[in-house]
Amino acid sequence: MGRISRNFFTLTVAVGLAGCATDNQPTRVVRDPLLRTEPVFLYQAADTTRPPRAVIFFFGNDIGFWRPHRQLAASLARTQFAVAGFDMRPLLRRLPGRGPSRDSAFIAAVEPIIERSRHELGSDSTPLIIAGHSLGAEVAIWTAAHVCLPGVVGVLALSPGSRSHLRVAVSDIMNGPEPTEPGSFSVADAIATVPDNARIAIVRGTRDDLSRADAALLAAGGDRIERFPVLLAGHSLKGLTMAGFETHRAVDWLLEPDKVSR
Repeated sequence: MGRISRNFFTLTVAVGLAGCATDNQPTRVVRDPLLRTEPVFLYQAADTTRPPRAVIFFFGNDIGFWRPHRQLAASLARTQFAVAGFDMRPLLRRLPGRGPSRDSAFIAAVEPIIERSRHELGSDSTPLIIAGHSLGAEVAIWTAAHVCLPGVVGVLALSPGSRSHLRVAVSDIMNGPEPTEPGSFSVADAIATVPDNARIAIVRGTRDDLSRADAALLAAGGDRIERFPVLLAGHSLKGLTMAGFETHRAVDWLLEPDKVSR
Protein backbone atom coordinates (compact mmCIF):
# COMPACT_ATOMS: atom_id res chain seq x y z
CA MET A 1 0.00 0.00 0.00
CA GLY A 2 1.41 3.40 -0.97
CA ARG A 3 1.95 6.27 1.45
CA ILE A 4 -1.05 8.30 0.31
CA SER A 5 -3.44 5.35 0.23
CA ARG A 6 -2.21 4.12 3.63
CA ASN A 7 -2.76 7.54 5.21
CA PHE A 8 -6.17 7.83 3.59
CA PHE A 9 -7.12 4.40 4.93
CA THR A 10 -6.00 5.37 8.41
CA LEU A 11 -7.89 8.66 8.26
CA THR A 12 -11.02 6.82 7.10
CA VAL A 13 -10.76 4.52 10.11
CA ALA A 14 -10.32 7.49 12.45
CA VAL A 15 -13.30 9.34 10.94
CA GLY A 16 -15.34 6.17 11.39
CA LEU A 17 -14.77 6.44 15.11
CA ALA A 18 -17.17 9.36 15.28
CA GLY A 19 -20.04 7.04 14.36
CA CYS A 20 -18.91 4.22 16.68
CA ALA A 21 -18.24 6.15 19.87
CA THR A 22 -20.24 3.72 22.01
CA ASP A 23 -18.71 0.59 20.45
CA ASN A 24 -15.75 0.58 22.81
CA GLN A 25 -16.28 -2.39 25.10
CA PRO A 26 -13.54 -5.02 25.57
CA THR A 27 -13.96 -7.92 23.14
CA ARG A 28 -12.24 -10.71 25.10
CA VAL A 29 -13.24 -12.03 28.49
CA VAL A 30 -10.30 -12.27 30.90
CA ARG A 31 -9.73 -15.87 32.01
CA ASP A 32 -6.29 -15.73 33.60
CA PRO A 33 -6.68 -15.87 37.42
CA LEU A 34 -4.09 -13.13 38.01
CA LEU A 35 -5.54 -10.80 35.39
CA ARG A 36 -9.05 -11.27 36.78
CA THR A 37 -7.85 -9.52 39.94
CA GLU A 38 -6.49 -6.56 37.96
CA PRO A 39 -8.28 -3.82 35.95
CA VAL A 40 -7.17 -5.16 32.57
CA PHE A 41 -9.35 -4.64 29.47
CA LEU A 42 -8.64 -6.89 26.48
CA TYR A 43 -9.41 -6.01 22.85
CA GLN A 44 -8.78 -8.81 20.37
CA ALA A 45 -7.65 -7.96 16.83
CA ALA A 46 -10.64 -7.92 14.48
CA ASP A 47 -9.55 -10.76 12.21
CA THR A 48 -9.04 -13.76 14.47
CA THR A 49 -7.87 -15.95 11.56
CA ARG A 50 -4.51 -14.18 11.41
CA PRO A 51 -2.06 -12.84 13.99
CA PRO A 52 -2.36 -9.23 15.17
CA ARG A 53 0.15 -6.75 13.83
CA ALA A 54 1.28 -6.11 17.40
CA VAL A 55 0.11 -6.18 20.98
CA ILE A 56 -0.32 -2.72 22.50
CA PHE A 57 -0.22 -2.64 26.29
CA PHE A 58 -1.78 0.71 27.19
CA PHE A 59 -1.45 2.39 30.60
CA GLY A 60 -4.37 4.69 31.37
CA ASN A 61 -3.78 8.13 32.86
CA ASP A 62 -4.20 9.40 36.42
CA ILE A 63 -7.99 8.96 36.25
CA GLY A 64 -7.84 5.45 34.80
CA PHE A 65 -8.45 3.68 31.50
CA TRP A 66 -11.25 6.05 30.57
CA ARG A 67 -13.69 6.32 27.66
CA PRO A 68 -11.36 8.00 25.12
CA HIS A 69 -8.77 5.29 25.80
CA ARG A 70 -11.39 2.60 25.23
CA GLN A 71 -12.45 4.22 21.98
CA LEU A 72 -8.83 4.30 20.85
CA ALA A 73 -8.33 0.65 21.86
CA ALA A 74 -11.42 -0.39 19.90
CA SER A 75 -10.21 1.59 16.88
CA LEU A 76 -6.78 -0.05 17.00
CA ALA A 77 -8.38 -3.48 17.32
CA ARG A 78 -10.38 -2.84 14.16
CA THR A 79 -7.09 -2.28 12.32
CA GLN A 80 -5.65 -5.63 13.50
CA PHE A 81 -3.91 -4.68 16.73
CA ALA A 82 -4.52 -6.55 19.97
CA VAL A 83 -4.82 -4.12 22.87
CA ALA A 84 -4.61 -4.59 26.63
CA GLY A 85 -5.80 -1.50 28.49
CA PHE A 86 -4.67 -1.15 32.08
CA ASP A 87 -5.93 1.09 34.87
CA MET A 88 -2.65 1.38 36.76
CA ARG A 89 -4.01 3.26 39.79
CA PRO A 90 -4.67 0.23 42.05
CA LEU A 91 -1.19 -1.14 41.34
CA LEU A 92 0.50 2.18 42.07
CA ARG A 93 -1.49 2.57 45.30
CA ARG A 94 -0.26 -0.73 46.70
CA LEU A 95 3.44 -0.22 45.94
CA PRO A 96 5.65 0.21 49.03
CA GLY A 97 7.75 3.23 49.93
CA ARG A 98 9.72 5.30 47.46
CA GLY A 99 12.89 4.94 45.47
CA PRO A 100 14.49 1.56 44.62
CA SER A 101 12.07 -0.54 46.67
CA ARG A 102 9.09 1.01 44.90
CA ASP A 103 10.75 0.61 41.50
CA SER A 104 11.50 -3.07 42.16
CA ALA A 105 7.97 -3.73 43.39
CA PHE A 106 6.50 -2.11 40.28
CA ILE A 107 8.71 -4.20 37.98
CA ALA A 108 7.82 -7.41 39.81
CA ALA A 109 4.09 -6.62 39.61
CA VAL A 110 3.75 -5.25 36.08
CA GLU A 111 5.93 -7.74 34.21
CA PRO A 112 3.57 -10.73 34.69
CA ILE A 113 0.54 -8.53 33.98
CA ILE A 114 1.96 -7.58 30.59
CA GLU A 115 3.16 -11.09 29.75
CA ARG A 116 -0.12 -12.73 30.78
CA SER A 117 -2.09 -10.12 28.82
CA ARG A 118 -0.12 -11.04 25.71
CA HIS A 119 -0.83 -14.72 26.32
CA GLU A 120 -4.54 -14.10 26.88
CA LEU A 121 -4.63 -12.32 23.51
CA GLY A 122 -2.85 -15.26 21.85
CA SER A 123 0.08 -13.06 20.94
CA ASP A 124 3.14 -14.24 22.85
CA SER A 125 5.44 -13.90 19.84
CA THR A 126 4.06 -10.81 18.09
CA PRO A 127 5.73 -7.38 18.46
CA LEU A 128 4.94 -5.51 21.68
CA ILE A 129 4.29 -1.77 21.97
CA ILE A 130 4.15 -0.18 25.43
CA ALA A 131 1.75 2.77 25.39
CA GLY A 132 0.07 5.27 27.65
CA HIS A 133 -1.44 8.73 28.02
CA SER A 134 -0.19 11.57 30.23
CA LEU A 135 1.07 9.97 33.47
CA GLY A 136 0.49 6.65 31.71
CA ALA A 137 2.79 7.73 28.87
CA GLU A 138 5.54 8.53 31.36
CA VAL A 139 5.05 5.19 33.10
CA ALA A 140 5.09 3.46 29.70
CA ILE A 141 8.47 5.04 28.88
CA TRP A 142 9.84 4.06 32.31
CA THR A 143 8.53 0.52 31.85
CA ALA A 144 10.18 0.14 28.45
CA ALA A 145 13.42 1.41 29.97
CA HIS A 146 13.49 -0.75 33.12
CA VAL A 147 11.30 -3.85 32.70
CA CYS A 148 12.79 -6.76 30.75
CA LEU A 149 10.08 -7.56 28.22
CA PRO A 150 10.83 -9.64 25.12
CA GLY A 151 9.64 -8.36 21.77
CA VAL A 152 9.30 -4.67 22.60
CA VAL A 153 9.56 -2.68 19.37
CA GLY A 154 8.38 0.71 20.54
CA VAL A 155 6.72 3.10 22.95
CA LEU A 156 3.57 5.07 22.10
CA ALA A 157 3.53 8.11 24.40
CA LEU A 158 0.47 10.39 24.30
CA SER A 159 1.06 13.76 25.99
CA PRO A 160 4.03 12.95 28.24
CA GLY A 161 5.63 15.53 30.53
CA SER A 162 9.25 16.12 31.51
CA ARG A 163 9.21 14.55 35.01
CA SER A 164 7.12 11.81 36.59
CA HIS A 165 6.82 9.19 39.32
CA LEU A 166 5.36 5.74 39.92
CA ARG A 167 2.41 7.06 41.88
CA VAL A 168 -0.75 9.12 41.44
CA ALA A 169 -0.60 12.34 43.43
CA VAL A 170 -3.12 15.13 43.88
CA SER A 171 -0.92 17.32 41.68
CA ASP A 172 -1.32 14.81 38.84
CA ILE A 173 -5.10 14.88 39.04
CA MET A 174 -5.22 18.67 39.41
CA ASN A 175 -2.68 19.30 36.62
CA GLY A 176 -0.32 20.82 39.15
CA PRO A 177 3.46 21.13 39.00
CA GLU A 178 5.49 18.15 37.86
CA PRO A 179 7.02 16.02 40.63
CA THR A 180 10.47 16.66 42.05
CA GLU A 181 10.35 14.49 45.19
CA PRO A 182 12.85 11.69 45.83
CA GLY A 183 11.94 8.74 43.65
CA SER A 184 10.63 10.89 40.80
CA PHE A 185 12.40 10.60 37.46
CA SER A 186 13.35 12.55 34.38
CA VAL A 187 11.35 11.33 31.39
CA ALA A 188 14.20 12.30 29.06
CA ASP A 189 16.59 10.14 31.10
CA ALA A 190 14.15 7.24 30.85
CA ILE A 191 13.92 7.70 27.07
CA ALA A 192 17.70 7.55 26.85
CA THR A 193 17.59 4.23 28.73
CA VAL A 194 15.01 2.57 26.46
CA PRO A 195 16.79 -0.22 24.50
CA ASP A 196 18.28 0.93 21.22
CA ASN A 197 16.11 -1.40 19.13
CA ALA A 198 12.88 0.27 20.32
CA ARG A 199 11.45 3.45 18.83
CA ILE A 200 9.46 6.11 20.67
CA ALA A 201 6.50 7.99 19.18
CA ILE A 202 5.12 11.07 20.93
CA VAL A 203 1.56 12.10 20.06
CA ARG A 204 1.06 15.68 21.19
CA GLY A 205 -1.72 18.24 20.93
CA THR A 206 -0.51 21.59 19.61
CA ARG A 207 -2.30 23.30 22.55
CA ASP A 208 -0.80 21.03 25.20
CA ASP A 209 1.10 23.11 27.78
CA LEU A 210 3.49 20.19 28.31
CA SER A 211 4.79 20.55 24.75
CA ARG A 212 7.63 22.53 26.35
CA ALA A 213 9.06 19.13 27.35
CA ASP A 214 9.43 17.95 23.77
CA ALA A 215 12.80 19.51 22.96
CA ALA A 216 14.49 17.52 25.74
CA LEU A 217 12.52 14.36 24.98
CA LEU A 218 13.34 14.46 21.29
CA ALA A 219 17.01 15.15 22.02
CA ALA A 220 17.15 12.15 24.37
CA GLY A 221 15.66 9.85 21.72
CA GLY A 222 17.82 10.93 18.81
CA ASP A 223 16.93 9.37 15.47
CA ARG A 224 14.63 6.75 17.00
CA ILE A 225 12.00 9.19 18.30
CA GLU A 226 9.36 11.13 16.38
CA ARG A 227 6.60 13.56 17.33
CA PHE A 228 3.13 13.40 15.79
CA PRO A 229 1.32 16.73 16.37
CA VAL A 230 -2.46 16.90 16.72
CA LEU A 231 -3.72 20.27 15.52
CA LEU A 232 -5.92 22.27 17.92
CA ALA A 233 -5.77 19.53 20.59
CA GLY A 234 -4.98 20.02 24.24
CA HIS A 235 -3.46 17.63 26.74
CA SER A 236 -6.42 15.23 26.89
CA LEU A 237 -6.52 14.51 23.12
CA LYS A 238 -10.17 13.52 23.49
CA GLY A 239 -12.98 14.03 21.04
CA LEU A 240 -10.84 14.92 18.02
CA THR A 241 -10.74 12.81 14.87
CA MET A 242 -7.19 13.99 14.18
CA ALA A 243 -6.01 12.52 17.50
CA GLY A 244 -7.04 9.07 16.30
CA PHE A 245 -5.49 9.71 12.89
CA GLU A 246 -2.12 10.76 14.30
CA THR A 247 -2.11 7.92 16.83
CA HIS A 248 -2.63 5.40 14.04
CA ARG A 249 0.18 7.04 12.08
CA ALA A 250 2.43 6.86 15.13
CA VAL A 251 1.78 3.15 15.60
CA ASP A 252 2.46 2.54 11.91
CA TRP A 253 5.75 4.39 12.27
CA LEU A 254 6.78 2.31 15.25
CA LEU A 255 6.34 -0.83 13.16
CA GLU A 256 7.09 0.37 9.64
CA PRO A 257 8.85 3.75 9.85
CA ASP A 258 9.85 3.87 6.20
CA LYS A 259 6.21 3.81 5.11
CA VAL A 260 5.03 6.81 7.13
CA SER A 261 6.01 10.33 6.12
CA ARG A 262 7.76 12.45 8.73
